[in-house]
Amino acid sequence: MATIVVIGESGQLAQSLRGLPWPPGFALSFHGRRSFQAGFDAELVGRLLQAEAAHAVLNAAAYTAVDRAESEPQAASALNAHLPRVLAAACGALDLPLVHISTDYVFDGRKGAPYVETDVPNPLSVYGRTKLEGDRNLDLSGLRWWAILRASWVVSEIGETFIVKVLRRARAGEALRIVDDQHGCPTAASELARAMQAVALRLLDRDHAARGLFNYCGASEMSWHGLAEKTLLTAEKIGLARPPLQAIKTAELNAPAQRPAYSVLSCARIAQACGLTTTQIEDDLDRMVRSILAR
Repeated sequence: MATIVVIGESGQLAQSLRGLPWPPGFALSFHGRRSFQAGFDAELVGRLLQAEAAHAVLNAAAYTAVDRAESEPQAASALNAHLPRVLAAACGALDLPLVHISTDYVFDGRKGAPYVETDVPNPLSVYGRTKLEGDRNLDLSGLRWWAILRASWVVSEIGETFIVKVLRRARAGEALRIVDDQHGCPTAASELARAMQAVALRLLDRDHAARGLFNYCGASEMSWHGLAEKTLLTAEKIGLARPPLQAIKTAELNAPAQRPAYSVLSCARIAQACGLTTTQIEDDLDRMVRSILAR
């Protein structure tokens, strides 16, 4: 039995990995906060991986509270920057493949065209800076078999995602005010999990083409207001009364963290190297919305 160790237990990405069908002979072992109560240490992680007889590691853990990170930089750095360094060291000592997730928020959004992997990052927030530091820690670690999937606007029916929040407020009959001047590519957590799986299996086969940094996000470009509109339209078809939806500008929110105005990612490299194509978020919205409204 080949054991894939997943770092993270309860988040939307870890849960999506849990729900995937895996090839015969593979088993997943999930490790969250309870496994790391003593902190993140390469020796501790190494012992855990040896005890599990791990064949590969998938890092689904991250500090993703973008605004709260501005007042909790150390907590954000521990998960986003230090943990990838520790995982890389532990995997390097055992020659294990590691797949890690990054974010479009490493960019400042001023390019005005889809970002490619070779574009120079310039994060605007603590969250973006700590994620970029984690990327660089992995890149410079000397680990042989690694991949980073840089994702965008990950959503699902699990946890406190944008879609869950929109539908909760819609159910309560609240009027919604959503920004229309931030553009990105919403990515279903289930699709990102499938990409992680595909890349991990290639790394296990020692496929050199699957190594390195890749963009991976949904195929539909839109604003947060556009995503809210599509979500409410889908819910309306199922029977939920549609609340008022107003488009506003980012400046009106006075949010603690700055966000890129345009963080669309080009996924051409992963398509060419690994044969992975991306899906439109519309393909997953009906399933997500039905799941949320059934609760």
